Amino acid sequence: MRILVILGHPRRDSFGAALADEYHTGAEAEGAEVRCIAVSELQFDPEVRSADPEHQTLEPDLEAAQSAITWAEHLVFVYPTFWGGLPAKLKGFIDRTFTPGFAFRSFPDAGGRRKLLRGKTAEIITTLDMPPEVYRARYRRPGIEELRRAVLRYCGVQTTRARLIGPIAGSTHEDRAEWLLEQNHAGRRRAHGARSGLQQSARAVASFAVRHRITLYIGAVAILPLLQQLASAVLLTLSPAASILIGGAAEPGAGAPRTDLLAHLQALPAALLGWAPAMLLAGELLPAELSEAAARRDPELERRRRITSERRYRAALWISGAALLWVFGLQLFVYGLDRHVWLLLLVLASGKTLFNELTVHLRTPETRFEPERVVVLALLFGCACIIPTLLQSGAVG
Repeated sequence: MRILVILGHPRRDSFGAALADEYHTGAEAEGAEVRCIAVSELQFDPEVRSADPEHQTLEPDLEAAQSAITWAEHLVFVYPTFWGGLPAKLKGFIDRTFTPGFAFRSFPDAGGRRKLLRGKTAEIITTLDMPPEVYRARYRRPGIEELRRAVLRYCGVQTTRARLIGPIAGSTHEDRAEWLLEQNHAGRRRAHGARSGLQQSARAVASFAVRHRITLYIGAVAILPLLQQLASAVLLTLSPAASILIGGAAEPGAGAPRTDLLAHLQALPAALLGWAPAMLLAGELLPAELSEAAARRDPELERRRRITSERRYRAALWISGAALLWVFGLQLFVYGLDRHVWLLLLVLASGKTLFNELTVHLRTPETRFEPERVVVLALLFGCACIIPTLLQSGAVG
């Protein structure tokens, strides 16, 4: 494991430096190759003075830093939190080092970018003069989110751990000794891999789901009626006592009990179709990972790829609109919720918001750089689709 520790504290004799040293010691003790960069000791201009950071000449220390980042498999940022964010020189280091052409490559005409640091992992260790719970709950971790989302994720680096240590002010010798020992153990663990078993499994499942999302969705739609029939048969053959145990009650004059669980099963088609935009668009809205070398070699090939991507995106929009109409019709004509007009308006409004979000600025590159908002809207649409049926089978009905 090749680990690069980036110390962002302005003083080399600080407690943050001691944390970085302990991490370094622990990782080396387990056989990892470890290098360390103390940002305070580098000689460089922290200001971006050219129109494009890529066009500003790098100082020798920054060239060495870029080489170390390229060499590393895992990056460790250790810094104190100043005014909720990063120290000034560390911010300047990031501005000057994570430059276009090194950390990422944008394709404005194609509406995408290439993440040049893809495959690397990172973790963040920051010290605070406030309780970590306050920084997390009241301030929403602005420095952590800036580094994790706006810098590392944008360049393709996955953050596997963020450790908040504090409050440093007023801490005892025992507290500091415990924090130092914790980072030594963390370094030892990272020497054997940055991702935990759960993170590796989640990454593999997510990657498989994105690659085969349409196949999975069609399979779910195809198998859902069979599962519903099977569940209905099992529930209807249960004794009244067993039905009561799972929350149901026998209907007056009926020979078999009708359970609440059976009624809730009717909501599954609406929820599944409501979440279709999320599954179908999760991959289409991600930035286009275009090959710079292929673009130079065959511009016509890249042009055709962009056209194909645009067609797929438009097809996803049509599918989203169809899902909206289908779910609205399902609630209105199949589940008979015409009496509850406000519920139907909720479904229609949430679906219209989703569809509008997808259609606005269709050819604008920035739309695809932030797919999270659209996916969240699609999930909210799915929830709005299932709520009316649950209410119909419960208190409202």
